[in-house]
Parts: sequence; C-alpha cells; structure tokens
Amino acid sequence: MTRPESGLYPLTPQCLVAMLKAFAISNNLEVITKLYQRILTLRSPQTKKFALKQGIRIAINLYENSADDPTPLNTVWFGQFLLDEHSGIFKETEKKELLLSIAAYLTEELGYADHKEQGVYFYYGPTLKKEVYNASAIISAFLIRLGIKYKINEYIELGKRGIRYICNKQNKDGSWFYAGKPERSTIDCFHQSYILQAICSVKDYLPFDTVEVITKGTAFYKTLFVEEGGYLHPVRYDKRYTPHNTWLFVKVDGRDVAEALVFFTLYTSEKEMVNRLLRYAYDKFYDKKRGYMIPERFVYGKNRIPYIEFQAWFLHAFLIVKHYGQNKGDIGLS
Repeated sequence: MTRPESGLYPLTPQCLVAMLKAFAISNNLEVITKLYQRILTLRSPQTKKFALKQGIRIAINLYENSADDPTPLNTVWFGQFLLDEHSGIFKETEKKELLLSIAAYLTEELGYADHKEQGVYFYYGPTLKKEVYNASAIISAFLIRLGIKYKINEYIELGKRGIRYICNKQNKDGSWFYAGKPERSTIDCFHQSYILQAICSVKDYLPFDTVEVITKGTAFYKTLFVEEGGYLHPVRYDKRYTPHNTWLFVKVDGRDVAEALVFFTLYTSEKEMVNRLLRYAYDKFYDKKRGYMIPERFVYGKNRIPYIEFQAWFLHAFLIVKHYGQNKGDIGLS
C-alpha cells in the first residue's frame, strides 16, 4: 500500500473487529465506544442490509474486491462481537437491529448454495462462488447463535445445515482443505482452527453428533505443530499439498499462533500446549525493542512490518488466554 498524505494507514474493518472482540473481553468501555463509532462509518454502500466494506482493495488469486465491496467474514466477526459483548453501553434494540440486518445480508444478499441433504454452503464473498470452507462455518455458527437468541427458527435451521455441510467436507484424516475443487488442494494451519472453533461453539445445539468430527479434526490439527529448537510451533501449511501462493514462503503466520491460542484455551484442556505457544510467541514473534508483534516468519527471515491487523488478533488471543485460561489454572500470562 502507498502511505497516504496523512502518514497513517486506514483502520480497516478487519483490524477494528479484532480490536472490538479483544476489548470486549477486557471490558474497556471507552475504547469499545470509540471503535464501535468508527466501524459504523465503514458500512458498505453496495448492500441494502448491514455489511462492512473491505476498506482497501483486495487482489489475490481467488478474487478481487474494491474498497467498497462488502466483506462477509469481517461482517460476521462484528456480529460475533455484538452477540458476545455485555458492557451495557449499547441499547439492546440497537444491537438487535444491527444483528438482524447482518443476518439478512448473509442469508439474502450474500446468499448460499443449497446442497439438499448435504447441507448449505454460504458464499465467501460477493464475487466468489468457489467454495472456501472456513467462512461458511463461521457464518453458520453465527446464525445458530443469533437464531437461538432471538428465537428465529429459520436462522437456526440454516446454520445447522451449514455446519452439516462443513462436517461433510472433512477429509478422512480429520483435515479440511482451504477451498473446494476446482481449486488446488491446500491445507493450512489457522483455517483449521477457524472451522473447529465454529463447530465447537455450537455443537450442543446440533441435531447430529459432532464428537467424531471434532476429535478427528483436533487430532489432525495437532499434527500441524512441530518441535524445533526447543520450541513447539505451528507450521503454515501441510507439506503434502504444495500451495501456489505466498504460503509457500511463510514458515509461520502470526494467525497460526493466535488462533491456536484461542482454540486450545477455549475448547480443550491443553494447558501445556498453550504455555509453550505463549513462550514461542514471546520469543519469536514479539519485537522487544519496538514493542510489537511481527506478522510472519518466512523461510528466509522475518516480516518486520507492524501490520495493525496482526497486533489486533494477537491482542485478542492474549486476552482470551488471560481471561479464560487463568480460570483453568496453570496458564502463565500475567
């Protein structure tokens, strides 16, 4: 990106939703209020219902979006924040109006492919009809939780069918490909966590058993963590499936670490794993001289650009460990 004349890069929706989710945990009312006011200005002008815009132009091998195009994943993360925060600073009527508008955008404007008894797949973006599984899983779980909160059976049933479809797409070894055919088969680390988090968060509300799916998925997910140089750390991608993008050169993405901390803190009892990942994050990702988290470790060195999105997702993960992990005991973040 070219630095604008102001000298400041834009606060994108991805950064803002991550910070909202983080500060909702610490219940910092002043910061939450400011972030909330800012994020409402980032509504996409291209949708009838509420959706956040990309904020910056996105151009990757799968799709291209303009800065004004809607971003479903960041929109549903904002919806998660609205469901989870209980600060009392927002009127419940305002939250309900926003949440129902988000749900209407996801189900009516973004839309989904109905695969009958196999379930439904929610599209990844306004221009991408190829299947990318992690976002559909997150949207499905959100709809279930929203439907339960407001007693809207349509959303509950759509969400259940969405989770069923994702479970049906699990590979025999417990993994999920990042995208379905005709895309090249690739398996990476933090998107496995996204899918597992989504399924685990609503497993008690599903009409089918997910024990085997979660057990196999968690067992496979753990194979993406290796011992090296006295540390336990995640790997960017499964070496059986060679990616054809920048993953090929990334040894560890910061989100691989952050989302592992979230999953193993909230949904398992892997205290030792959480502690070892915290140590790895502190020693290998924290720039102690400058006071920020690096975003990536490449096969040939470090990416030292302090992307704000990565600071936000790390903060979210660390606060989850601090708030929820310490309640389990023996997790060392002070």
